[in-house]
Amino acid sequence: MEHYFYISLILLAAAAIGFFIGAPKYLRPHRPLYASMIVLGVGCIMIGKIYTFLRILTGLPVFGVFHVGILGTVGAFAFFFSANYGQIDSLVDSGDKEFMKYRIIAIAGILITGILYTFILLSPATAAEKFKTGIAALSIAAASYFHVKHILIPDIDYGVVSCQRGYNIIALIYGISCMLEMTATSYSSDILLFISCALQCAASAILVPVMDKGVQKWSK
Repeated sequence: MEHYFYISLILLAAAAIGFFIGAPKYLRPHRPLYASMIVLGVGCIMIGKIYTFLRILTGLPVFGVFHVGILGTVGAFAFFFSANYGQIDSLVDSGDKEFMKYRIIAIAGILITGILYTFILLSPATAAEKFKTGIAALSIAAASYFHVKHILIPDIDYGVVSCQRGYNIIALIYGISCMLEMTATSYSSDILLFISCALQCAASAILVPVMDKGVQKWSK
């Protein structure tokens, strides 16, 4: 874990790239709320990584203790959840029985998060670490349900869902990679940490560009 200083710096840079690509375009009046929420979510990732990096820089611990840097992850997935639930889901799922299978399959997103968190609960991590990761896991699970659902559910007019399948796939991967990182730190596994953080870097950097491409398609 001695390499985490450099890892956290790279994670911060990747999130900053994603945020500053989207902020000038979507964080201003009369922009699609769906897109603005996703950009704000990536902004939360960036802020959380800034806090974590500063803790490391000042010699404060980041593992085994509760610190507010985790709220960056919680806030990010709260925005991702809100974007899909509030803006899109009511358009694609009327609540009819024909969509029941997609609602059931989407539970897989919650189950994957739950299984990974179970490994954390069984780890030698401190109670504070388990509490911290538990808060993050709840927000990731809620968002992952809709990511899975919107990857699979049939499209509607104007391609609102199909245009954002790429975004939902990447956001789902980002959520899983966050859980893998927390699992890695709970077991002090450098290999799993490197893999999970590499996935996070890639996902957080391209999340907004992929979303933006989808928004442009449905806006035509």
